[in-house]
Amino acid sequence: VAGWAAPLARRARLALPELSALAPVVTIGRRLPGGAAALAPAAGPVPRGFDGDGDAVVVFTSGTTSRPRAVVHTRAGLSAGLRTVHDLVRAQPDRPVLGGTFFVLVPALTAGAPVALPARRPGRLVRQAARLAPQATYLTPPQVRAALAAGIRFTGRVYSGSAPVSAELLARVRKAGADEAWGVYALTEIFPAAAVEATEKAAFAGAGDLVGALVPGVRARTDERGQLQLAGSNAAHRYLGEAPQEWISTGDVGRVESARVVLGGRCKDMILRGAENIYPGLYEPALHVPGVELAVIVGVPHGDGDERVVAVVQPAAGVPADTVRAALRAPLQRMGSARPDAVVLAQVPLSGRSRKPDRAAAARLAALS
Repeated sequence: VAGWAAPLARRARLALPELSALAPVVTIGRRLPGGAAALAPAAGPVPRGFDGDGDAVVVFTSGTTSRPRAVVHTRAGLSAGLRTVHDLVRAQPDRPVLGGTFFVLVPALTAGAPVALPARRPGRLVRQAARLAPQATYLTPPQVRAALAAGIRFTGRVYSGSAPVSAELLARVRKAGADEAWGVYALTEIFPAAAVEATEKAAFAGAGDLVGALVPGVRARTDERGQLQLAGSNAAHRYLGEAPQEWISTGDVGRVESARVVLGGRCKDMILRGAENIYPGLYEPALHVPGVELAVIVGVPHGDGDERVVAVVQPAAGVPADTVRAALRAPLQRMGSARPDAVVLAQVPLSGRSRKPDRAAAARLAALS
C-alpha cells in the first residue's frame, strides 16, 4: 500500500511493513509490470546468503471451520515442500505454468518455466488458458467449476486442491482436454500431503473420499478417535506461541490403506441420528453423480439432541431438477442406514479464502426447506 492510501491502511491495520525494515533488499533485473517506476541503484555489497535453518514464514489457516491459527514454517520445511511439489507438477523449461499459489509458482520458476496468475473472471480465464496453453494449471475447485461452466479447454496437467475435489469434477477436467487431472490433499500445516489422479480416484469403490497416496516423506496415522494425523519433512514446525510438535492433527476422520489416504469427513461434522454416528464424508462422494455440481450432507436439530440428515445438492448449470433426483435415486438407496431424511436442491453456500462448502450455512438452509 503506497501513496494516499498508506495512512488509511495504517489506521485500518492493513499496511505491511517496509521490506527494508525487515531485511536487506536488493533489486535486480529489468523492471516488471507492477514494479517501481524507477529503480535506484543498490548501494554497497550484496548481503551474504544464509544457509542455516530457522523460521521462514508465518501463514494463517483460512478459518473456514474454526478461528485462524498462525502456522510457523521453517526454511527446511518449506524447501522439502517445494521439492515435493516440483516432483508432482514436473514443470519443464519454457512452457507456461498457470497458478496462483506460492507452492506452485516457485517450483515452476526454479525449473525455468514462465508463470502466470489465473484471471479472476471465468471468461478471461478461458481466453488466458487458450492463449498460454499451459503445461500445468493449479486452480481451486470453485475456480475449476466456474471455468468449466464458461467452456474452458485445458491443456497438460491440471491440479486442484484447498477444498474437496470429487471424482466427478476431475473426470470433467479430463473431458475438457487435460492430459491428467489431479486432486491434491494439503493443509496450511503440511503441503502437500497426498495426491490422486482422476483415473485412480474414479476406480475407487470403497467408502469415503480417496485423496491419494502419501507423497514421499509424509507419514500418517490415526488417533483413538479415528482422526488422521500427519508428519513429515514438509510439515510446519509449530503454531505461533506454542511448543513444536511432530504430528499434526488434521481434524479429518480418515484411514490409511496401502499408503493411500481415505477421508471420512471432518470430525466436528459428525451427525447423530438415533443411536448412529454418521460421518458425511463417507457418503458425500456418492452424491457427485453426473449432473451434480456440489453436494454436502448436514445435520439439522430435531429435538432431544437428535438430528435429521439432509443432503443439500447443487445441480450443474442447465440440468433439470427431475434429472438430478433420478440420478441420485440409486446412490441414496445404497447408503442404507445413513440415507438422508431429505434432499434439498439448492446452491451450496461457500466460505473462506478457499471457498469451501459452508456446512453451518448449508444446515441453516436445510432447516428452512
